[in-house]
Amino acid sequence: MNTSSTTSRDLLVTENDPQVSYAVDCNRDRVLSSKNRIPDYRRKADFRGKGTPPAAVSGIHRRRSKKWTWGSGRGARILNARAFASIVAFAAATLSASAFGVSINYKQIGNAGNAANSSTGLGAVSVAFQMQTTEVTNKDYVEFLNSQGKSNTNGIYSASMGTDAVNGGITQSGSSGSFVYAAKSGFDTKPVNFVSWFSAARFTNWLNNGQLSTASTETGAYTLGNRVSGNLVARNAGANNFLPSANEWTKAAYYNGTSYALYPTNSNTQPFASGSASSLTNVANYGGSPTTVRVLAVGSFPNTKSFYGLSDALGNVSEWTDTISSTSANRMGFAFVNTSSQISTSSTAPSLTLGTTSTSQGGFRTAAPAVPEPGTIALAGIGIVSLVGMEAVKRNRRKKQLAIEMAS
Repeated sequence: MNTSSTTSRDLLVTENDPQVSYAVDCNRDRVLSSKNRIPDYRRKADFRGKGTPPAAVSGIHRRRSKKWTWGSGRGARILNARAFASIVAFAAATLSASAFGVSINYKQIGNAGNAANSSTGLGAVSVAFQMQTTEVTNKDYVEFLNSQGKSNTNGIYSASMGTDAVNGGITQSGSSGSFVYAAKSGFDTKPVNFVSWFSAARFTNWLNNGQLSTASTETGAYTLGNRVSGNLVARNAGANNFLPSANEWTKAAYYNGTSYALYPTNSNTQPFASGSASSLTNVANYGGSPTTVRVLAVGSFPNTKSFYGLSDALGNVSEWTDTISSTSANRMGFAFVNTSSQISTSSTAPSLTLGTTSTSQGGFRTAAPAVPEPGTIALAGIGIVSLVGMEAVKRNRRKKQLAIEMAS
């Protein structure tokens, strides 16, 4: 009697043991080798195809490795765990609205396929998208400048940011090739201004390209080709961060899910003008003088937002869009200097502004494609779990088949 052989009963009893897959493989190889046969590797679907013998270390056979596998066995389980972890990490990354130094807080703008405002023809958007809840701040723009502005190529830094003592928020120090930038004291969370359309577009390109110092600012959302004046350019397909269009901006600011409010404060009543932060509702920073009323920190009116959750959609600074006409683009939202009589409602079409315009009254916010809805993410998770379950069933079937073959 050969006491070293493994019986069918032993295999069936231990088939669910965590180590059985490895043990069965090794025992099978020894038995088949004694019969002078080329081992058949159970990675083959029918268990009959010829395979490449595994490498040997100290006389112990190892199973061949695979970079990607949903097979059985200890090695496969490790690889499967790594693959699953990679999938989860990728899914988490796609849901994040932040990257590296600049963190963008977005709100999903749903109700896709809504009608336009009948008065202006603006606001209709066929797909869901995301809109930044606040204007881009000096702190955000300083990150961009310190990454891309060592020589202030293409004039992404305006000297007025430093020389305007009332509303400019960023200083520049050092010499060309080693410029360093910093937000002025108390200006970190105020919206960046003195930004032309071209500079705003370059900021979004930088976001698209991973916020790296080696990344190009000339491609991404917009192909700029180092231009700083002249005709503006349209958004590239597949952009991950961009300036909102006039339609996207109008919808995010004025639409309430069924109709358009007159003001981007989710109200049909003109908001109260305030030059200081307030917890009141329906308040906005407008109606002042550029020499007496300063830009306020973004979100200074926490209880005054659009239906979708945008702060400062009216007042503070007007905002660039990428709805263009030759050398000009629409700017939306009005600024802190606009008077009550100048604050238009949603029924008034915006005017175009020259793309090279760079004043204390102009800034921008960004937009992005929609993230998957929770239901879509859940379905993807169910799909992954189902796949893992199916492979587990296949693995158990392979073990039983192998046990039967070894016993025969």
